[in-house]
Amino acid sequence: MIIVHLDQTSLRDLAALRDEVGVLSVYATADPRDRSSSPAWRLQIANEINALRNEVSSNGDKQRKAAVLARLEELRPQLDDVLDSGAESGVGRALFAPIGSDEVRLLTVQMPLEDCAVLDSTAYLKPLAAAMAAGAPAGVLAVSQDALRVVDLRFGSAEDVTSMPITLDDEGWRPDRAPASSGRPGLYNRASGKGDRYERKVSEQVLRSLNAMRPRLKEIADERGWTAVAITGDRRLTGSLEGRFAQDSKRDIVVLEHVLEGSGLPEIAARIGPEIEALRVRRATEAVQEAKDAAMSGGTGAVGLSDVLGAFREGRVSRLFLDGSRGLTGHRAPDGAYYPEDELPPGTGRDDMAAEKDMGERMIELALANGTEVTVLPERAAEALAEDDGVAVRLRW
Repeated sequence: MIIVHLDQTSLRDLAALRDEVGVLSVYATADPRDRSSSPAWRLQIANEINALRNEVSSNGDKQRKAAVLARLEELRPQLDDVLDSGAESGVGRALFAPIGSDEVRLLTVQMPLEDCAVLDSTAYLKPLAAAMAAGAPAGVLAVSQDALRVVDLRFGSAEDVTSMPITLDDEGWRPDRAPASSGRPGLYNRASGKGDRYERKVSEQVLRSLNAMRPRLKEIADERGWTAVAITGDRRLTGSLEGRFAQDSKRDIVVLEHVLEGSGLPEIAARIGPEIEALRVRRATEAVQEAKDAAMSGGTGAVGLSDVLGAFREGRVSRLFLDGSRGLTGHRAPDGAYYPEDELPPGTGRDDMAAEKDMGERMIELALANGTEVTVLPERAAEALAEDDGVAVRLRW
């Protein structure tokens, strides 16, 4: 059994998982609010697996039926793990198992996936591609006058990376304290103006310290594959870091005034996760519109199933945008090329073509096989492709 960690590499590896008899893909989202002994999501997955059993039992291929039913029986312990409602198993779970081998791959994330069971010649990847678009690795930089806390945020989970202390050298210019008789012990004597000068010097030193941290922050961001960064804290401190870090790292940046340096990791995930997701929705919407504008002007863009599949056949696609909820069908030519249902390649009859019931999944596979970026659009961003078959691409040329 292989435990899979969700990233672009594992997604490409799963895209290469093929079996002539079939690859079983099972997804489940454990609803923590459902405390019943038989939660609805578990019943749905059980029903879908039973539907697969019935389908292979009724298609007339006795050899395939025997292989699938035997494999499902072998997988019972792993399927029980996926359907376990225990809190330690993660909110979203997935299992991938070729029928013709003993291989099993399991994956868990702390975000919803989907409730389904699919048996196809390849692993079913659309839910994972959607999770990558919404929950891909991001960074949180929580700034205070004492330290910079660095947190990794991915797929609903937060992890402390490091804390970089900020040490002040204030000998010789620390102001006098206010006398105890003032009733405000421990405060600086602002009447003399020294308190204001001290605060300015503190801010200057903090900003210099933050600037000195930039190279290390970029290294961390690169190592961890962050596609976005949230900078939080006092706006007087975050402003400088925002501009310079954005220049260094070329990542999407969002600046928030939340105070997080003392917060627990679940709270950070709950507060910052939606902000990062909203940023990604905005960026995806902008990118889709740029692809549409490029297509309209005859530039490096294409929209609609026909033009997009044509671009895939020519090897010109550099980024795929897909509405994952849209049902797209088509067929495959003898040479493996894909076409919409109403199109045929020259010299080929309809009887020569093999039906494809999920062209969205096939396009994801094509993109991953060619190192093309895949963005399964969240609902709010997918609205821009409502009249374009739910699909658009940016082109290499």
